[in-house]
Amino acid sequence: MKSVTGWGERSRQVRAGSVIGLVFGLVFAAFNLLTPGQWVLGCVELAAVLLLVAPATVFASQAHRVGLAENLLLASALVIFSALIVLGGVEGTGLYWVYAVPFLAFFLKGQFIGWLLSASFLMLATLYFLAGGPSLSWAYHYTPVAGPQFLMSLLFYTLMAAAFDHVRSRYAAELARRKDQAEAASLGKSRFLAAASHDLRQPAHALGMFVARLTQLPQQDAATRELVAGVDASVRALQEMLDAFFDYSRLDAPSMEVRLAAFPVNQLLDQLRISFDAMAAAKGLRLHIRPSPIWLHSDPVLLHRVLLNLLSNAVQHTHRGSVLVSCRPGAGHTQARIEVWDSGIGIAPEYHEKIFQEFFQISNPERDRHKGLGLGLSLVQRACLLLNHPVTLRSQPGCGTRFCVQVPMVPAPAVVAPVAVPKDPPGSELAGLRVLLIEDDALGGVALAGLLRSWGCQVTSAVDVPTACALVSRSQPPAFVLSDYRLPGVYNGIDAICLLRQTLGADLPACVISGDTETSVRQQVLSAGLVLLQKPVRPAKLRNLLRHAVQSQAAAA
Repeated sequence: MKSVTGWGERSRQVRAGSVIGLVFGLVFAAFNLLTPGQWVLGCVELAAVLLLVAPATVFASQAHRVGLAENLLLASALVIFSALIVLGGVEGTGLYWVYAVPFLAFFLKGQFIGWLLSASFLMLATLYFLAGGPSLSWAYHYTPVAGPQFLMSLLFYTLMAAAFDHVRSRYAAELARRKDQAEAASLGKSRFLAAASHDLRQPAHALGMFVARLTQLPQQDAATRELVAGVDASVRALQEMLDAFFDYSRLDAPSMEVRLAAFPVNQLLDQLRISFDAMAAAKGLRLHIRPSPIWLHSDPVLLHRVLLNLLSNAVQHTHRGSVLVSCRPGAGHTQARIEVWDSGIGIAPEYHEKIFQEFFQISNPERDRHKGLGLGLSLVQRACLLLNHPVTLRSQPGCGTRFCVQVPMVPAPAVVAPVAVPKDPPGSELAGLRVLLIEDDALGGVALAGLLRSWGCQVTSAVDVPTACALVSRSQPPAFVLSDYRLPGVYNGIDAICLLRQTLGADLPACVISGDTETSVRQQVLSAGLVLLQKPVRPAKLRNLLRHAVQSQAAAA
């Protein structure tokens, strides 16, 4: 059986068989002990159950002892059924139970060992009926017809057990082959999407930078402004669709890892407030994101994506009223309840399960892209399954919707005195900021350098690490380094920043941008103590990062 099932499934099947054998063995042992003339058979059955079946039940729950449990089960069957043959059971009817031997042997041990055990048992039974049985005065004596009929029926059931097991093995092997093919296809899809992610994000990133620069230029007439606004909206929609597709595909990637950590929930709530304040205000909605002192134990990246999708749905499907996000301790103060409420259109009960399916949308049969792709809630459910965070839904048409995610709580660390944040410098906060840009993609480099210059930055560009080091050694050192992760040569963006810091002997503020969606890339960047911006980079995020660098420099001065 181990050739067609995994160790976990094999353990469950053997444990179930052991429990059944234990119960029925005790029942039959008690019955025979209470039956006149059958106390010997009852004693044999009771001994086999206690010494063989009971230990098999215990060992079956241990993966490394499943084989031993199988052997004990077979040994108990051989002992009990041999006793049935010798002692005859109750007027010979106990012989019918002996036919279970070949089925049990083939089921537990497969074709080769199953044939070996079944043939050996049949041979011993034949020798007993021909020579052993008649010579034992205390054994059960069968009629001349009963013995041969039993042997022929035992042979028949042995052949039947072998045939059933052969068919079962063929179907199991075919199922395993199809499963391997499906997993290979899924892995190939994940590789393709990972490669496509990087290649598609590059031009989308450059396009976003060009459009952001275009929106800053003075417009001559209303038609031009309308055209630029349309292009900007289309680019944002493209970037959102790419993020949705590749975030969803990343959950299937073999490299996907859940990285648990303790962090304050306000860290996520503040990010949500920044992301949705303007969107809610534009729709005339009241967005309430209540701060909370609770600390959580989860993967902050995955949990942020879950809440981002829930809040995006709430704002999108609420046309008037308010949206509320809160985090409160649950019963026992071991779990926190993060809730997203809205006063929107609500969801009918018959759709409560379907909305978590891929690409399912209740009111978008025409597949209007402005209404999303139908992946957000599917991503929420799959991410919550990975995190082992239960997600529940309460909603009725016209009564709004409430999603609740339960997350483990941890005690908050000792309170640290807040650090005063310096005010923004007067004028353009980025004016004169020296930025070294390391980017080998020509289109992306031109677009990003142009956007940085439009903010007042002084930009120096390099396409690889040696060029960047040469520029730094013969000119004024930069105040900020912005590097792509993939670079020509043996060095990547993390190596570039480390080498530049060694060259200057200073801890330069820096950031890595990348179109790679592999978890390993993100982990390398975080391990190096750097910030990762995923392509296509949102100009607002980049600007906030640079503004923070300027504020940090002002505070240090």
